[in-house]
Amino acid sequence: MPKPVGAFGQPSKPKKQKNGTWRTAVRFYGAWGTQYLERFGDTAGEARNRLAEAMRDHREQLGYSRITRTTKLIDLAAELIAELEGDEAFTDGNIEDYRREIYVSTDKRANPNTIKIENSIGHLQVWQATAGELDRHLKHLIALGLRRKAKQHKIILRAMMGIAVRHGAIDTKPIDGVAGFTRRKTQSRGKVKDQHALPAFRAQVRAWANGEEIPGTPAYKSGPARDWSMVWVVDVITGTGMRPHEVFALLLEDINLDAPDPTWTLVETKSKGTGGWIRNPAPKTDNGWRRILLPPHSVESLREAIEDLETSGRPNPMGLLFPSRAGTLRNPNNFGRIWRAARGSEFNWVTPRTFRKGAGTEIDHASGDPERAARQLGNTKAVALATTSTCRKPCPTIGTCSSAGHGVPSAKSVGFLWGHIESRTLTEVRKPLPTEVRMGFFVGMTGFEPATT
Repeated sequence: MPKPVGAFGQPSKPKKQKNGTWRTAVRFYGAWGTQYLERFGDTAGEARNRLAEAMRDHREQLGYSRITRTTKLIDLAAELIAELEGDEAFTDGNIEDYRREIYVSTDKRANPNTIKIENSIGHLQVWQATAGELDRHLKHLIALGLRRKAKQHKIILRAMMGIAVRHGAIDTKPIDGVAGFTRRKTQSRGKVKDQHALPAFRAQVRAWANGEEIPGTPAYKSGPARDWSMVWVVDVITGTGMRPHEVFALLLEDINLDAPDPTWTLVETKSKGTGGWIRNPAPKTDNGWRRILLPPHSVESLREAIEDLETSGRPNPMGLLFPSRAGTLRNPNNFGRIWRAARGSEFNWVTPRTFRKGAGTEIDHASGDPERAARQLGNTKAVALATTSTCRKPCPTIGTCSSAGHGVPSAKSVGFLWGHIESRTLTEVRKPLPTEVRMGFFVGMTGFEPATT
């Protein structure tokens, strides 16, 4: 009679091989045919025990791509990438983020000591990737100060182990047994203090661009000259709260500096595939469509950047505001290295998102409406309330405005409250800022409404 599907036959008697080892085998009657399991041992008893363990752990894998308990994690990661590429919900940028943390870059300029899943735990088999093994890997990253990388690896490993569970290679996800990430209780500086540090930070960036020595970064001596456009990029980021990959996607046709309230309508972009960075035609959500008001110092930098494009004659086929030297989109990753060099050690707490929160807080405190801050930053109202409003009280800069003799404006008439830097011509732009800067505040910037789609 035929054997039942999913049953084993009678194991063969161990037989001694020519090399001195012992071999035993058994047939497995599966839905897709008969399979042979064989194991070897130094003795007949050891061969029987290994075959018994194989029979205990054996599970039939249906289909062409078979995931078993002996599949390596790097092969499991390849299966994950294949699933993401077949899912329309994931963009090329999302898939590239996964691929970037899984595989080691083959670029000669890449850091050979970087830690990826491929060169750290990629050689482990599924049954070896226990909760303890994965926990040691993540804690090793945290000990090296790579907390963000550890969180990314945990997300990827959770998705990988989900595939192993669906294929029946394991019963549960071992990543669920890994210790959680504790929240760091750091004392908040407050967004208002961040804004008070903005003039000094802008002055230091200009000193760096001029080749001067700043705390933590030596003076320029040799190599490619420092890019002065970094100054304009910083002014746009700190003045509007935009992200770097949004700034580098700005088109000249999106900017209207001659309007009563200078604005531009922004389309957020972040996508990277095999062809490099591209500019998406539309944002991921409706919140990405918005109309951004510009403070005075951002308007001044934009005028200087546009005039520099007109006089330099650099190639710019896409009509970008900040094109690369070749006229293509700039890489936000390369911008991060320049940002860290320009901020030095004195402002090592400053990130591109530091003044993003400050810009939203200024608008929220002035208007009393988190939704207005959300429109500027491209966030939802709930996100703006959680990240921009440290405390629900009047902004201290309004009191400064009153003490200067300008009077306290109503919340409805205030669009921005920013320190004003004296306007300079393009020929004077490369000069350092004066040590003492006259501070004034601009009010009455109305029309703070989102753009329609």
